[in-house]
Amino acid sequence: MKKRVLTLLLAGMLVLSATACGSADGDSASASPVQTEAEAEAPAEAEAETEAAEETEPAEEEDVFEKALENARNVESMELQMVMDMSMQASQDGEEQSADFVMNMDMACINDPFKLKMETTVDAGTGEEPVTISIYGEVGEDGTATAYMNDGTGWQSQTVGKTDLVQYDASANMLGSIDTGSEYTADGMEEVDGANAYKYAHTMSGEEAKEAILSSGALDSLTSAGIDPSQFESAMGDIGELTEYIWIDEATLYPVKYEIDMTEVMAAMMDSVLESMGDEAEGVSMSFSKMKMTMHFSNFNSVEDFEMPGNESEN
Repeated sequence: MKKRVLTLLLAGMLVLSATACGSADGDSASASPVQTEAEAEAPAEAEAETEAAEETEPAEEEDVFEKALENARNVESMELQMVMDMSMQASQDGEEQSADFVMNMDMACINDPFKLKMETTVDAGTGEEPVTISIYGEVGEDGTATAYMNDGTGWQSQTVGKTDLVQYDASANMLGSIDTGSEYTADGMEEVDGANAYKYAHTMSGEEAKEAILSSGALDSLTSAGIDPSQFESAMGDIGELTEYIWIDEATLYPVKYEIDMTEVMAAMMDSVLESMGDEAEGVSMSFSKMKMTMHFSNFNSVEDFEMPGNESEN
């Protein structure tokens, strides 16, 4: 398989995964509660009575998203589990190859001050041992962000930009997955992790899906892969509709699951890219049987504090 084609394939996966992970912009303030002037002047007893009523009265379905957004904005700590699953088949001049790529990520975040710990395991479907990378990070009182990474060879630390670290904020990614709440439509009830949950669906047109990819900033990351983002953008073509789903727990009204199936979009995008490559991709074809990402949100406001591996880090 030609190196250029493989690079574009990986770049396409990177673009779609970055787009699907939410619209977090690295500003942790977006996940902070917003208090109106009336709420600020209300007596404490009245606020307590309102909170008690919200806990006991069942939510009207039309209010589910509003309450879920409010809960998401007030998260102090949480955990996120993400699975990205891809199966693809490729051929070049009659020689066929297949790959099953699975990435699992477990993350815990604490806000104010921001801290995270994350473990990512990637199984490239090559028969070799999966690769595991652990990342910790924190933002100090002076705004300095430090990241610690261990790829199995020992801890390394590095001072990074605050936005580079906070982009992994689990609560911001959760909020990003439902910030188009007004565009979601009810799709019944389903059980998630043993509890009833409201299910909602949102379908983006091809143009909306393309705009979501462009506005996410995901194309900016292609430069490190040696690809001109403008070339990839012009080759995107009509990538088709993209449907995402969100589940909101019936009892707590917290978002508990997000899912997006990018199989058809990935196939359409790579077809356009290969076509744009002309002779360079002659004899090469690719097909996708699966490209799906699922996120589970849990342990709201109950994450136990954890220490950074600073004493073990190596500069």
